[in-house]
Amino acid sequence: MSAASAGEELFPRPSEALAGPGGSLGSAGGAQAWVAMDTVSLEHQIQSVQRHISFLKKEQMALLRDLHLEILRLQKRCSELTHDLEMREVQSHQQEEASRELEDKCRALESQLEARAAANEELRREVAQREALVSALRCSLRSEERRFLEELRRRSHRATVLGTELQKHTEAAAYLSCQLHAARQRLQGPRSGAAAAEPRVRRRAQRARRPPEAAAKGPSRDWATWEDADPMPDPALFLYPRRPPRPGARGPRPLLRQEMPDQDAPHPVPHQEPRYQGDPHPGPSESPVATPSAPGDPE
Repeated sequence: MSAASAGEELFPRPSEALAGPGGSLGSAGGAQAWVAMDTVSLEHQIQSVQRHISFLKKEQMALLRDLHLEILRLQKRCSELTHDLEMREVQSHQQEEASRELEDKCRALESQLEARAAANEELRREVAQREALVSALRCSLRSEERRFLEELRRRSHRATVLGTELQKHTEAAAYLSCQLHAARQRLQGPRSGAAAAEPRVRRRAQRARRPPEAAAKGPSRDWATWEDADPMPDPALFLYPRRPPRPGARGPRPLLRQEMPDQDAPHPVPHQEPRYQGDPHPGPSESPVATPSAPGDPE
């Protein structure tokens, strides 16, 4: 709305006012009055227009300032949103990379887990096989232990039997050595003293069966007789292990009794062992007796 249109609305024109009922006034006075009124109204209109213009300018300046501030705020917000969007994109890329790495790690761990499971299954089979082997070895060990104990028991019994036989052979050898010594004494002495020497031979045989300590505890007469007698030959010469028969032997060799030199002896020798072939000191009255050798007995 312009200032001219506003002035026309407030103050009518002089030509319009002259056309009214008072149109009969004088043209000169009316014209001056209307000129003055037009001047005042124009001034008022100009002032009003100026006030409106200043107000509009102020409003426009405030609006422009507000628009500028809003633009700045929007730009700042846009920059913040852009930055957030970029950061989110970077984070999304990082998360995708991290997720891919985690997936790769998960696949690797799954493969390792499968390999471990296969290895564990193989170890279980191996452990089962070894347990079966251990059980078999335990059974065999128990059977071997039982067999060993039976063999040990049998050998112990055999050793006991052999010890008993050895003791018997030792006693027989001692008895035979005493008999041999008595026969030697009888041959060296006169024939008439054979009957008187018989009890002495018996005492010597009994004394040979017991140790010298036991004989020393007896009467002094026996100890003196022990000292005066000739030394008895070593019975170890008569103790030798049995020779194993040859593979071609037909049967066991029969044991022959050794003939005594003195046929008049009242006590014959029962089951005399064969004399040791390597005796370096035969008696004065002894002569080596040739014994027949069996086909399986070595010479």
